[in-house]
Amino acid sequence: MSVIGAGLLITGAVSAAGGALGFLFGIPRAIASHAEESPASAVSPRPVYVANTNLEQVSDWLTKLLIGAGLTQLGSLGGQFRRLVLGLAPTLGDRHDSAVFAAALVTEFLVLSFLGGWLSTRLLLASALSEADRRALDTFVQAENLSGRGDHAEADDLRARAMDELGLPHIEADRYDDMRRRLPQGSSRTAQMQALVDAARASAPDTALDPAHVREFFESGGEGRRIYALALMQGDPGLADLDIVLEAIERSRSAFEQYQALVLAELVAPGLTAADRDRLCSTLTSQLASGGRLTRSSSRRHVAERVLGLLQDRSDSGGGTA
Repeated sequence: MSVIGAGLLITGAVSAAGGALGFLFGIPRAIASHAEESPASAVSPRPVYVANTNLEQVSDWLTKLLIGAGLTQLGSLGGQFRRLVLGLAPTLGDRHDSAVFAAALVTEFLVLSFLGGWLSTRLLLASALSEADRRALDTFVQAENLSGRGDHAEADDLRARAMDELGLPHIEADRYDDMRRRLPQGSSRTAQMQALVDAARASAPDTALDPAHVREFFESGGEGRRIYALALMQGDPGLADLDIVLEAIERSRSAFEQYQALVLAELVAPGLTAADRDRLCSTLTSQLASGGRLTRSSSRRHVAERVLGLLQDRSDSGGGTA
């Protein structure tokens, strides 16, 4: 009985390991970024509706790591496998053929469980993700129909629900972070990042988000989410939050983020109250002064100076809300 129990434990452990490997190798590849294939595709004003790619990225990383480690240890795999089966032999009766039995047991269940995990993942997970995306897109269609009939409140709720199911705008923000990591610095990368910002601006009127959601998104993640939130505010100034604008100007994660914050500041400046104009003016002045970050960039400095001039004009004319 002890041999049977040991055999069951070994097959269970080997099956779990093989199934996990099959799962990692079988995770379907989503369309994580069309910009990788063509910079022009990133200019599309509509986001690409795909499943969240975090799991895919982890799978890709682990798969490459396992393959790389396996190739570097290829010469010693035979010896390691021999040590494994010799170590398992005592639990399988310690007979003269126990090592052979252990080798057959490990090989058979590792291969079968790997194939089972890979096939199950390829056949079931891909269809499940596609079905989830299809339901979310059907929800978008329903929202458009309701909007056409004048039921805008219900349409906005449906759009927000569909975006949550699809992982938007998280996917677009993750695309930005991925692009910033992969591509070398230069005008080409900046153009592609700006294309994502332009796409976010164009989609802003259809997002059905409110200022609280955009603020939460800005505060929830890294640079990609911060920039995507700024882009949404640029596309729909009704979502703008001056505290976020000031935060992004004073404590931006990158020059590109500060530039987007300055563009947003120029858009919202005409509608600011006198007190908010003073806050924005003070922030810009400090950043333009010696030691400020705007002294090192002519393009951002020019935008900041334009905003200051606009604020001064509004103050001189007595414009804005008291």
